[in-house]
Amino acid sequence: MNLRARTPLLVACLAAASLALGQEPTKAPSPAPPPMDDLRFIRMKISAADLYSAESILEVHRAEKGEDAEYLLGLAWLARGAALTGDWAAASRYAKAARELAVAKLGTPADYAGNREATYALGTSIEVEAQALVAAGKKAQAIRLLEESSKTQAKAPYNLRARIWKRRNQIELAGQPAPDFRAEDHVGAEFPGLASLRGKPVVLFLWWESCGDCKAQAAALRRAVEKYGPKGVVFVAPTRFYDEDHTAEKAKIEKAWKEIYALPETVSAPISDEAMVRYGVSATPTIVFVDRKGIVRQYLPYRMTDERLSAAIEPLLQ
Repeated sequence: MNLRARTPLLVACLAAASLALGQEPTKAPSPAPPPMDDLRFIRMKISAADLYSAESILEVHRAEKGEDAEYLLGLAWLARGAALTGDWAAASRYAKAARELAVAKLGTPADYAGNREATYALGTSIEVEAQALVAAGKKAQAIRLLEESSKTQAKAPYNLRARIWKRRNQIELAGQPAPDFRAEDHVGAEFPGLASLRGKPVVLFLWWESCGDCKAQAAALRRAVEKYGPKGVVFVAPTRFYDEDHTAEKAKIEKAWKEIYALPETVSAPISDEAMVRYGVSATPTIVFVDRKGIVRQYLPYRMTDERLSAAIEPLLQ
C-alpha cells in the first residue's frame, strides 16, 4: 500500500484505538490532509535521516509514473540525502544516475529554460559526486570533475555555474589567493579591486537585495564593521544584477543598502556578476575572510552569529 493510501486508514485506526482505550473523542476526526507529492515525502524522510524509506518511495514512484521530472529530482535528493548520512557509495551512485538522466533530458544543445528540474538535478549531482570523491580521498579528481563541469556548463544559467564554483571553493579555496574581480557598477564607495587592498585584512560579504538571510545578517555585519573597521579590516559587499532591468534593480540595491544595512560610506558594494559566479554565490549570504597577504582563510556560504564573525576576523589581524 502506498503512502497516500495509508493516510485515511491511519486516521481510522487512531480513532478506533482511542475508543478501545475508553477515551471518547471530543469532536469528529478532522478530514485527512490532501495527499502529498512523492518528492515532498522523500525530502521529509531525508530530513529525518531515513534514506531507506526515501529510496523505497522513489522506487514506487518510478514503477507507477516512470522516470518523469519528479523522479529525476528525487534521484538528486537521494544523492544529497546519502551524502548527509555519510553513505558515500550510495551518494556517488545516485549522483551519477541523476547526472546521466539530467543530461539526457536537457538534450543537445542543452535546453535549460525548458528543463528546470533537470538543471537543478544536474547541479546537485555534480556537487554530490565531487563530495563523494573527496570523501574517498580523491580530492584531485573532485577538482578535475568540477573544472570540467565548469567548462561544459559555461553557457548554463547563473545558478548552476555558481553551484559548481561553490563546491570547488568549499574544497580548495581556503589557503589560496582570493580571486580578484571586475565590477560593472557599485553603490557606496568605489571598489578599487582586491589587489589594491593587499596588506589589509578583508571581509567579503556577498549578498542579494531580496535575500531574507542576508537581511537577517545585516545587524551582525554592521556591528562587525563598527568593531573591526577602526582596526583596519576592510569590508566589501559584492552583489550582482539578478533582473534584466538593471536600472530598476540598482534602485532596489541602493534602497536595501541604505535602509537595511546602513553601513559607513567607506564600505563598497560592487555590482559584479564575475565575483558572484567565481565565489560560488548560489546561496546568499556567502562570507569570505582574506588575510593581509591576500590569502583566503575561510569560505563560508551561510549566515553567521556575532561570535562566529569575530572568531573568523580576529586571526586576520595577526
